[in-house]
Amino acid sequence: MTFPPSPFDRLPLFATDDEIAIAIVGRKRASEWKRGALRLLDAKGFPGVDALHGGRPVPLVRRWYNQYLGVENSYIQAPAVAEDRDVWVRSKRERRDDRKPKLDLDYRCQKTLLYMVARPDAKTHAGIPDAGAFTMDKLAEKGAIVAQGTDRDGDTVWLVTDLGMDEARRINLWRYGK
Repeated sequence: MTFPPSPFDRLPLFATDDEIAIAIVGRKRASEWKRGALRLLDAKGFPGVDALHGGRPVPLVRRWYNQYLGVENSYIQAPAVAEDRDVWVRSKRERRDDRKPKLDLDYRCQKTLLYMVARPDAKTHAGIPDAGAFTMDKLAEKGAIVAQGTDRDGDTVWLVTDLGMDEARRINLWRYGK
């Protein structure tokens, strides 16, 4: 019994994303697949573009899909990933809003938080420019920092939380593109 040639059989050893998209989902849906699914697949370990050859290695792409679909493990096809399709077709604005700062901090609080992240030794409001007890209390209220007792001078010692670190990354990305 012979099988008809696979769309992968017609591809060169290193194929562009356009060629791979057409082989996987067809010409009509190729641009949508590249825009959405390819980003998700890259995050799940999809073979990357080889810089020397300017394309993705087709044998590795084929092998990746065989593992993804469970072909190498059994004859049962993996369940469809319908819920991920919504992520693929999200608008640019929606994807951009995911990177937007979430804690709704004013400029002074943002500046203070960024200072504390950049300089972990600055733990009291006295050691941070333009930061007072009120600013520190607002950051604590939002969950960006947490009190850790007092120092010798009686000032509250503050530590940045994981939520505060995430917010600082989002602020840097949103405001400065870093």
